[in-house]
Amino acid sequence: MEENQPKKISSKAFVSMVRPFLPKRSLLILAVVLVVVETALALVVPLLTMSFIDEMTVIGFEWSTIALLAGVFIAQLIMSGLAIYTMVYIGQKVVYSLRETAWKRILHLPVSFFDRHSSGEMMSRMTNDTLIIKDFMTMQLIPFISGIISIVGSIVILLVLDWRITLMMLAVVPASLLVMMPLGRRMYRVSRSLQDETASFQGDLGRVLSDIRLVKASLAEDQEKKVGINRMANLFGYGLREGKIMAVIQPIMMSLMLIMLVVIFGYGGMRVAAGTLTAGALVAIIFYLFQISMPFTQMANFFTQLQKALGASERMETILKATVEEDVVQTSTNTEQHDGLLFKHVSFQYSADKLILKNVSFKARVGEMTAFVGPSGAGKTTLFSLIERFYMPTEGSIQYLGDETVSIPLAEWRNKIAYVSQDSPIMSGTIYSNLTYGLKDVPQSVVEDAVRSANLEAFLHDLPDRLETEVGERGVRLSGGQKQRLAIARAMIRNPEILLLDEATAHLDSASEKLVQEALERLMAGRTTLVIAHRLATVRNAHQLIVLEEGRVTGSGTHQELLEHHGLYQELVKQQLTVN
Repeated sequence: MEENQPKKISSKAFVSMVRPFLPKRSLLILAVVLVVVETALALVVPLLTMSFIDEMTVIGFEWSTIALLAGVFIAQLIMSGLAIYTMVYIGQKVVYSLRETAWKRILHLPVSFFDRHSSGEMMSRMTNDTLIIKDFMTMQLIPFISGIISIVGSIVILLVLDWRITLMMLAVVPASLLVMMPLGRRMYRVSRSLQDETASFQGDLGRVLSDIRLVKASLAEDQEKKVGINRMANLFGYGLREGKIMAVIQPIMMSLMLIMLVVIFGYGGMRVAAGTLTAGALVAIIFYLFQISMPFTQMANFFTQLQKALGASERMETILKATVEEDVVQTSTNTEQHDGLLFKHVSFQYSADKLILKNVSFKARVGEMTAFVGPSGAGKTTLFSLIERFYMPTEGSIQYLGDETVSIPLAEWRNKIAYVSQDSPIMSGTIYSNLTYGLKDVPQSVVEDAVRSANLEAFLHDLPDRLETEVGERGVRLSGGQKQRLAIARAMIRNPEILLLDEATAHLDSASEKLVQEALERLMAGRTTLVIAHRLATVRNAHQLIVLEEGRVTGSGTHQELLEHHGLYQELVKQQLTVN
């Protein structure tokens, strides 16, 4: 069953998700105080303007009023700047903490999580969605808070100045809500689809750019061009749908404000002409009208951006609520002692409808080579994944030196293992950083010994920067044989107890294969070695060969024993080897 599916998140759940990432409470209080003071000063300005105009019509300029008005303007300017910076800091702090927490969690999620979620999707969550949340908090939340204070304060003052005009203003509220509520729900659906499509587009970008050589070698430019343009067209379509909603909301809100402004001007002018309202009071009312209308207009945008932030939060919850890899799953219940790695009635399935491994049992002894042979899809790679605890067996147990592997702390267990595949992954960076990847404080002598044992000395000698040479993205500047020897040297530096080899000499020319094979023989000495064999010539001298067919062990023994008694192995030998 699919776990950690994103569920529709509410505003309350959004606040609960963001709360752990907020800075100290004192900073939040400071931000609120700054916003309140700045808004309060803005509310004082119309009253001072009213006094200034009314005094000017009676006794002329009053310099004290002008000085007070200027002082309030300057104070508001300073408070506004401090409030904006404080809120930007809070928003940046939230997105930093959110990304930090999500990144730490991603690195500790099980491999099964990445089977269900593409790398592009994770990139979109870490970049686009966190930016949406940050922009909402810094560019929408503060104007919303100050807008609420401004609206409430303005309405209270307006009721004191003239309650009739105030009621006229408030008549626009129900009409505005009728527009915003249904369109807000529609915006939520569109923004969520837009974010999903953005994640898919990023996934395609990552896939194509990381394998651009395959794209060009396969003449697949036109195919990928169509896929990319289709994604872009979908993004364009969702962007237009967002634009249509905004094209309805904003003009309607603006029209309502303009209608209200016309009505207030007309009615207020009549009141001034009749002498029942002063000119200063009308000017103050107009000021307060703008202090209400501007935040009210922005609220439409606030609610649309809120829907985007809620959609982004749903996706972030996929990461934040995902179950991380267990360190110690259970206490070992085994009382028997074994001198190697033991699979005991192990079965495994990725999904409920198909078993990949079926009741697999074998023992790989310490210091010996155990090789696995069989047709493609037999479960050989899955078996290695279980050893590394990327997945847990559906049934049965895996034991090492008498202890169940699930009783060993995960980091301690994986530290016992080194894996060399036929296409060993190389990280962008230097040769040295790749050799010591994941390790700390490796003595230089250990690195040099590994380089020598892996037959890398001659290769490094010809490089101007030697160990500090950049290998390029995914090791593009290295040949296949050089990558393999680098991977072997990396395994030597780790000094593992268990060595996993996935036909490490496949696809190499004879010269490279000879160097790699020599390095492998040095690496395997004294270790528990398990090999996935595609070419029987490389494992015919293994201490034990295990034949896997459709997830089952159908035979085990030496090369000679299997050649005499196992039909499939005989067929494989006939296909690959010349038997004298």
